[in-house]
Amino acid sequence: MSDLKVERLLKWINNTGEEEISNPSSHSFISPKLTIENFQSTGRGLGASSPINRNENIIKIPHSFLLNTNSIIRHIAKHNDQIKLTEAHYLNIYVPYNSDKIQDKFTDIYTKLLLEELLDLSSVQLMSLYILFEFQRGKNSFWKPFIDVLPSVDDFILSPLIWEVMKVAHHEELLSLLPKSVKKHTSDMLKRFTSDFKVVKSLIAKKLEISSDEIIESEYLPKDKYLWVWMCINSRCLYMNIPQSKNKDDNFTMAPYVDILNHSCDDQCGIKIDVSGFLVYTTSRYEKGQQLFFSYGPHSNVFLLCEYGFTLPKNSWNYLDITDYISPLLKPSQVDFLKEHDYYGDYTINALSGISFRTEVAFAVLQENIPHESRKLAALINGYSDGSGYKRNTNILISKILEKVIFICDKNTKLEFSNDDGSEYIARKKTIGTLYRDMKNIASTTIQNMD
Repeated sequence: MSDLKVERLLKWINNTGEEEISNPSSHSFISPKLTIENFQSTGRGLGASSPINRNENIIKIPHSFLLNTNSIIRHIAKHNDQIKLTEAHYLNIYVPYNSDKIQDKFTDIYTKLLLEELLDLSSVQLMSLYILFEFQRGKNSFWKPFIDVLPSVDDFILSPLIWEVMKVAHHEELLSLLPKSVKKHTSDMLKRFTSDFKVVKSLIAKKLEISSDEIIESEYLPKDKYLWVWMCINSRCLYMNIPQSKNKDDNFTMAPYVDILNHSCDDQCGIKIDVSGFLVYTTSRYEKGQQLFFSYGPHSNVFLLCEYGFTLPKNSWNYLDITDYISPLLKPSQVDFLKEHDYYGDYTINALSGISFRTEVAFAVLQENIPHESRKLAALINGYSDGSGYKRNTNILISKILEKVIFICDKNTKLEFSNDDGSEYIARKKTIGTLYRDMKNIASTTIQNMD
């Protein structure tokens, strides 16, 4: 990220050019102790230019500079006389007096959108449509300083979704090498992406009164750019309560500058959200030169790779999914029992905590010919028993499964040591190898702990 882009971003957040019209800059704050740097292990991130104390406020971004359903609809309404906004969560959003007033083919579409249509979109669909349009509007967009510092598509080259959608070199081989859990996650992401893209294209086609996907993609929604925007949103969104959200999973917002904080398994920065905006504070002390971190959540490397495009060398949230090994062993009556009690599928072993309770229940069910009639099984599920009566046979079954896992991993961990020629293809193969190494470590550790 260039110094000029950072300078423009900070000037924009502080809104120094609009003091005579309004004064939102009094609500913005970026600590002078922060600096944007490129770190060897994590890439672009926030560092401490001088010591920062614990519980020190370091960033405040007002709601007017948060990109979400509220701010997007507020900005679109400037171009659309049909949209009448009366709720405080819209009207409290600051809109510069002359910003965005230049008309173009994108703002022409804004004039045709109905409020009901906008609210019918999910947060990701609305944000992806709007950001892509504003990206193409260039200097005419109020959001240009923020869009200019978003990650490039190269920052996501390790995400399997990119391989699949962009049909990168050797993508079929790479996808075939992925562990099953990663293939499943990638498949789920592809469904989400495809669905979102289809919904957005359909809405634009309706507004343009045309039906050609080719015209829409080439003129308004180029697929490669839509994928880039979609991944930026997917990897940079934070949760904030949005009054219009259909459910809690739709409470997305993007916070400029805050989104530069990289992920760590440990929370080293915290966030507060109130009427003034997004407030970031430290939960530990930082010395000069140290990188600041924020936890995106309890995510395994499988999740991080698919959703964000990176993995962590030591991730305490890694887990081994053995669902595909257990499911074929279950009889129909055992499957029915597990489904009835909401214990069917998602059988995992965590790197630290070991075998999940769901997995213990599944192995216990495997040992019961008529699970519906077993008092011992009912005691385990209801918490009256620790399941020790099942432990011996459970350990035997788990050991056999984990030996198969280790055998498969041994064939693939060598990918991690592929000769590095600097190509994206080799980088992807090496990343796949690290996933198998993670799996093998969990399997081996679990077997050792059972001895």
